[in-house]
Amino acid sequence: MSYASRNVYVDNEIMNASSERLVQILYGLAIQSIGAAKKCITAKDIEGRVKHVNKAFAVLVELSNGLDFEAGGEIAANYAGIYDYCQRRLIEANTKQSEPILSEVQSLIEDLNEAWHVVVKTVSAERTARLASTDILPSEEALAGNLNCLG
Repeated sequence: MSYASRNVYVDNEIMNASSERLVQILYGLAIQSIGAAKKCITAKDIEGRVKHVNKAFAVLVELSNGLDFEAGGEIAANYAGIYDYCQRRLIEANTKQSEPILSEVQSLIEDLNEAWHVVVKTVSAERTARLASTDILPSEEALAGNLNCLG
């Protein structure tokens, strides 16, 4: 797949993604960016390290901005605290050029990503159950085509 067609694919996926899927995409991007920053530290690529740490930081900002404190209450506040901690550690990792700190942040985000996958599966199962409930399915008469239309 060419770079241009991959960008179109990614753009299309993002534009059509559910909010649950967008969080998955962001977690994946943060994990990928931190992994790239770690490689840059090993390669002594300062510019690359800064670029990838900044990208991971920006992802955490987006995740923080997407929190709904009214609906999420204590859970949203806990996520905000984790995101804030990760952002501070990214700054520290960048200034100290510390691969262990990056690994710590990457591990935290991987844990959040795994937990989010469970949330997405649960939400998906609940949606499927609602769709399969008898109160929203067509009646047996409608399925059999025995409905009379009054005009």
